[in-house]
Amino acid sequence: MSNPIVDQANSGRSFAPGRSINKIMDSGVTDSAPHFVIPTGFEPLDSALDGGLRTSDLVLVGGLPGIGKTVATLQWARHMAAAGFPVVYACYEHDESSLFSRLLLSEVGDLAQASGDSTSSETRRAAIAAGNDPVAFNDAARGSLVLRAARARMQAYGDDLMLCSASPTDLDVAALDRLLTDRGGNTAVLFVDHLQKVSTAGGDEVTVDEIAVALKSIAMRHGIAVVGVVGASAGALGMRRLRLQHLRDAEGIGYESDLVIMLNDKVTAISKRHTAFDTVRADDFRGQVVMSIEKNRNGPSGIDLEFRKDFAHYRFNPIGSVLEEQLIDGVMITE
Repeated sequence: MSNPIVDQANSGRSFAPGRSINKIMDSGVTDSAPHFVIPTGFEPLDSALDGGLRTSDLVLVGGLPGIGKTVATLQWARHMAAAGFPVVYACYEHDESSLFSRLLLSEVGDLAQASGDSTSSETRRAAIAAGNDPVAFNDAARGSLVLRAARARMQAYGDDLMLCSASPTDLDVAALDRLLTDRGGNTAVLFVDHLQKVSTAGGDEVTVDEIAVALKSIAMRHGIAVVGVVGASAGALGMRRLRLQHLRDAEGIGYESDLVIMLNDKVTAISKRHTAFDTVRADDFRGQVVMSIEKNRNGPSGIDLEFRKDFAHYRFNPIGSVLEEQLIDGVMITE
């Protein structure tokens, strides 16, 4: 049976005649897009991925609601744009002003971490309101060195980070494809947050794995990395640790994806023997998220890393570490 969303993504696609290995070695593969490795800015995640994300790949980021999927991916997008990689962040969950404010507050958090200073409530309020009231923000920035520095940091990569917010029918798969085409190849990474909200032209309802098929096709045809945020299936909302099999349409998206990174709260995802008699340690673990590489076509999987939350600034500390504790496999909470 024909899949309309795949038909949209593949429209006009053709395959070039093949060439022998010797011809490729002599002249290179000139009829396909060059491949790039694009760092996320998170360490040791980039090291575990041999440098970062790869163009033509579909990357999925999964986890429970509120775990920090948008926080992490928006932070990656910011780092990539700052490194000179043009990025499109298409979000079906938050409007552009909200995303702008989150980026600004993340920059404030970076500056606060670097200086060791705390962020005042006035600075936070000004950053949160910045997307809706630029005039008031400019007034506030004139009296705040931190806000001026954060704005300058954003302006440095502002041309390379495009924020898109729309309803599923306004920004369906075909519209995403046209957006990339209209940009004339000036895109390295497309973020889609999140896959459950994307639709076909006309708003037809489709499954998440059908969306994944279409986005993988877009990644290959445009020679870009596509990062998709995926939520958990309804039956997995009580799990202490989410795995790939707990995502929506897990079997299909697991097959289509090149890389799957799962986010879990450390305090619930590790074995309770690590915290059973140490409440101080348990409190510390509540401030950390485990990022697990569950699938990786380009390298090793089964790698568990930890990063500290700074959700007051809509960010993670991008310098994490390899997880030392033992994770559970996934246990339903019944108490």
